[in-house]
Amino acid sequence: MSPRFTGTGKVTARQSDAPKAGAKHNRANKKKIIHQSNQISELKKLLVYYKEITETTREPFIILDKDLYVVTANQAFYRKFKVRKKDTEGKLIYELGDSQWDAPELRELLENILPTHKVLNNYEVTHDFPKIGHKTMLLNARQVDSKQLILLAMEDITASSLLKVELDETTANLINQRDQLQALNDAKDEFISLASHQLRTPATAVKQYVGMLTHDYVGKVSTAQLTMLKVVYESNERQLEIIEDLLRVAKVDAGKVFLEKSPYDMVKQIELVIKAQAVLFKSRDQSVMFNKPTKKIIASVDQKLMLMVLENVLDNAGKYSGGGKQVTIDIEQNDTCTTISIKDNGVGINKRDRQKLFKKFSRIDNELSTSVKGTGLGLYWAKKILDLHDGSIEVTSSPNKGSTFTVKTPITTDLLPEPA
Repeated sequence: MSPRFTGTGKVTARQSDAPKAGAKHNRANKKKIIHQSNQISELKKLLVYYKEITETTREPFIILDKDLYVVTANQAFYRKFKVRKKDTEGKLIYELGDSQWDAPELRELLENILPTHKVLNNYEVTHDFPKIGHKTMLLNARQVDSKQLILLAMEDITASSLLKVELDETTANLINQRDQLQALNDAKDEFISLASHQLRTPATAVKQYVGMLTHDYVGKVSTAQLTMLKVVYESNERQLEIIEDLLRVAKVDAGKVFLEKSPYDMVKQIELVIKAQAVLFKSRDQSVMFNKPTKKIIASVDQKLMLMVLENVLDNAGKYSGGGKQVTIDIEQNDTCTTISIKDNGVGINKRDRQKLFKKFSRIDNELSTSVKGTGLGLYWAKKILDLHDGSIEVTSSPNKGSTFTVKTPITTDLLPEPA
């Protein structure tokens, strides 16, 4: 320390250090000013950079300082909100355009949410703007340069929001209508099931008593009486077939059909179907050719239900073919599925009618349809059963050239060969 003089002519140390302290303070101030000048220069450069970027965007874009005063905005902003540049830059955002931005949601975003999160995406604001009306805006904000600037991008989503509301209302109405239709359909199925059950009991009784009469249980019947009783018996049988069809469909529609699958020899099953319908095909002077494979073909199916599916398809092939025609059955199996094809040489099906085939109560008009009896439920039911098997039924056909129905069922894991 320099010597300090007393009042007798000596200089004190404090007086000697004063010029040095002043110089040090000046250097610090100068350094601070230079630093601030550099920061301002950098901010100006960044503003130019940000402004060039914002001008290339199609959506309104605005840059604010940390106190929420407008630094600059792009042309899209001025056009959208019908404000001028000179009335925008340097103004508090809440004061722009007759205070049209003084919205509670925007204040919440800029003053409370953004300072905490620094970045905010897809913040929705709905507001009545005096110059452009009621709008829904999607805001994206970001603080940059140590929170010195705020970049605020906005997108007008009013139209899409209204569309979404309309779509939501339409969806709700459609769901309500669907539920009503489903309720009506369930009621219809329940009625069909109940009515069929009630009809089956008396029809079965009629069958039993007519059978007893034809076998002379209550005395000898004449030839004329026997002829009439046979007509009654056949009509009653037809009624029972319709009732059984209705009951089967009602049950499968109600989700009350459950498969009991097991590995089964499909070649044997086809042979059973052919044997069961041999008399019927003979009465029509028709034949069935089965291209029997040399090896067993095992598939995991519900034996009883699959038998009924194949009976239905084969019966249709015979009914819609003329006398003397042949039906051909093929079967093959690969690593993914078992395929059975039943080909007839009948009347065929028009392309426009094929989509009707597997619909409920659907019958196709052709030269044999008037003479062939049916409910239009057989193929619908068959498809439902194959759906339960995760299988399929398809048809290829041409008018007067016959049809080929192809039934496929998947190979299940329990039937796959074990790895070597």
